[in-house]
Amino acid sequence: MSVPAVGDRLAVVEVETISRERLREFAVVSGDDNPVHLDDEAARRGGLDGVVTHGMLVMAHLGRLVASAGALRSFKVRFTAPTPVGSRVTCGGKVVAVEAGTARLQVTAVREDGVTVARGEAVVEVRA
Repeated sequence: MSVPAVGDRLAVVEVETISRERLREFAVVSGDDNPVHLDDEAARRGGLDGVVTHGMLVMAHLGRLVASAGALRSFKVRFTAPTPVGSRVTCGGKVVAVEAGTARLQVTAVREDGVTVARGEAVVEVRA
């Protein structure tokens, strides 16, 4: 990305439908085998409707979005709703500040039903 301007939008990242297989693969590579991500009964016992996506998997897709804007300096995300297995998520963001070679970004991950599942802020280094 060239030096951005406040209000510039980041290129949208469309995430493929999150499958049980993807959750199993992510559990293996991340070491996060919490049953709420793999077993419907365990998820229901935890007060959920069924298996939900790992928050860090959603954050990884937000990371793809942020990386397109520049070299990462900081990144923080808050998860605001579960992402059930079978969901499609779209990640988007915009530039909210530019100063001294950095840009501050606001980013969101939104399910296909319009529910925001994560929102955050990143600071990236930008060069002319």
